[in-house]
Amino acid sequence: MSILQKGGFLLGCLALSAGAQAAPPAPGQLIFQKNCQRCHGKDGRLGLNGAHDLTKSNLNTMGRTYLVTSGMGKMPSFSKTLTPAQIAQVVAYSLTLK
Repeated sequence: MSILQKGGFLLGCLALSAGAQAAPPAPGQLIFQKNCQRCHGKDGRLGLNGAHDLTKSNLNTMGRTYLVTSGMGKMPSFSKTLTPAQIAQVVAYSLTLK
């Protein structure tokens, strides 16, 4: 194999390994991991401390925004912890959990 062929092979391998890297987290995912995952779980199904299974929730964006902002039952309010933009991001992320 010539040096050019070896170099091309190496670049091809590097390109493949770079493409295999994990995608960056979705907006709201890191907020979810920090604030919600301990009760709802990584996939939204844990149910610790009475947390609802987010994959089965029938709440839309407005309902989830209200709950994250105001809290209810054992779920705390995040109105003083998260900005409205962060709440919107975590709600949007929670809607992707299936």
